[in-house]
Amino acid sequence: MSSDRIVQWHSGRHVHPMYREQLHAVPEGWRYTWTRPEFEDATAATKKVTLSSAGSARTMEAAEATALRILSTAGYLHTTRVRPAPGIALIHSAERLIRRSPVPYVLDLEHVDLFVIYQRAAYRAPWTVPLLERMLLDERLRFLLPWSNAARQSVLHRVSPSVAARLEHKLRTVYPAVRPRVKHARDHTTGPIRILFVGTKFYEKGAVEAIRAVLAARAAGANIELDIVTYAPPEWEQRIASEPGIRLHRPGGQDVVRALYEQADALLFPSHMDTYGVVVGEAMSYGVPVLAPNHLALAELVTDGVNGALFPAENMLFGTDTSCIYRHTLPPPRAYLEALRTPGASYVDGIAEALTSLADDPGRLSDLSDGALVTVTDGLLSVRRRATALQELYDAAAD
Repeated sequence: MSSDRIVQWHSGRHVHPMYREQLHAVPEGWRYTWTRPEFEDATAATKKVTLSSAGSARTMEAAEATALRILSTAGYLHTTRVRPAPGIALIHSAERLIRRSPVPYVLDLEHVDLFVIYQRAAYRAPWTVPLLERMLLDERLRFLLPWSNAARQSVLHRVSPSVAARLEHKLRTVYPAVRPRVKHARDHTTGPIRILFVGTKFYEKGAVEAIRAVLAARAAGANIELDIVTYAPPEWEQRIASEPGIRLHRPGGQDVVRALYEQADALLFPSHMDTYGVVVGEAMSYGVPVLAPNHLALAELVTDGVNGALFPAENMLFGTDTSCIYRHTLPPPRAYLEALRTPGASYVDGIAEALTSLADDPGRLSDLSDGALVTVTDGLLSVRRRATALQELYDAAAD
């Protein structure tokens, strides 16, 4: 019989594929269990893709927007209850604050605003921040595990200075791990440079500037092509269909993007909304370097000239202080979407220059591919690094 202590994973109804990936970073002396069967379905897609595949995305988003407006006005703080199975020594919660947890727990978080479902208006209620502070200081919550230093800062920025000082020892940045999907870095020799864009939300993920930057680079003579995985508005579907070298793919499960990652030379991720960027690690697991804005967590994941390239950010949903610039994010504010529909010319030109520099120097692209793969085999996003960090934290949390 195994002498390993047991950690029970706890999540919401939709289990993001990233959390299934974390089940492979098992610390020595521990083993994982879970109650939701979604943890075992390696083919399941994200919540957005699942709803869109069922044809209910627009209706569900409208209903969710209405509900979130009401909840945030009431100062809603998202918490949950857990009934651990017998013999559980520790709970690892996927971004859920637990009320009266019967056993110690640790908590992953992408950003502090997830506790108010990314509706900053909730903080205006006089009870929301004090309740959040009490939940974070709960002695049963042994460690907060922000996915990035930016996520860590988001917590410290939201609470009072006195509470921030008391939380310092609990906050331990532990980056999500990604297993390498290939053994060797890519070595581009002939043919066009294939750029990949992955993002279900067309405007918020930066599809407009991705397309325009690729077109500008091609017009300047760069031999590049773009595969774009997104839900494009009809007018953009028509335009993409008429552009040689740009191919539109409808989002789906992991099988949809796997073949595209295997063919890609670089991932272009000009997202305006992400507080982390899971696809960055996914791309690097295939040895695909990433081009991304020099902003918050993305600037931690992408090291310019090592595993990708960084370009100046524009129209970001979260400011440099990690706070969301709008009180409500669903539906997206009209002014925000309008700005994303018309990205600045200098911004697009900066991305186009980054793309052109890759096309002009295939040797540099090969070096970046090697750096991307090292990031997930031995570096920041490696399974070994996460498992080592969690072993120390689990041992301390359960004792």
